[in-house]
Amino acid sequence: MYQGVIFDMDGTLIEPLLDFARLRSELGISPEMGILEALDAMGPAEAAPRRKRLIDHEMLAASTAALHPGAVETLNAIRAAGLKTALLTRSAAEAMAVVLERFDLRFDLAWSRENGPIKPEPDGILRACRQLNIAPARTACVGDFRYDMQAANAAGAVGILLARTGECDFADLARHVITELGQLPTLLGI
Repeated sequence: MYQGVIFDMDGTLIEPLLDFARLRSELGISPEMGILEALDAMGPAEAAPRRKRLIDHEMLAASTAALHPGAVETLNAIRAAGLKTALLTRSAAEAMAVVLERFDLRFDLAWSRENGPIKPEPDGILRACRQLNIAPARTACVGDFRYDMQAANAAGAVGILLARTGECDFADLARHVITELGQLPTLLGI
């Protein structure tokens, strides 16, 4: 049934280390707004130092985060089944590169926010599917946040929510909910 799997990075492949509430407070961003969206709405002089602080936080998290249990085995099983793999993250390219190198993770395609538009927009998923020559309806999008599920739904892909605690106030946005990455191959039928 599936031709490919698109993964989120923070909170999905690696343990979430960014405290977004604290980060929003430090950057002077309202809890109702996405951090990247708020920075984009600011003037360049106001946004520049905040963007630098954001990247500093992302780099620290990327260099100290742990890989989620089962991530490597899950990726290996997906590749062994002949499915395409992609990584789409709202993180900076530098942080994504650190994670990929630290854990020797390989994807057919890996895009950061600099490859925008970013989730919750569906554009990244649709572009990735075109580039990988896979159908969105036959693509599983695995993530841990509302934006991941919104983007998957808008792209016509299958949203799979990784809800580590088993509870999530936006689980209704997902087609499937898993509590650990090791459950993904069975769900994908591989």
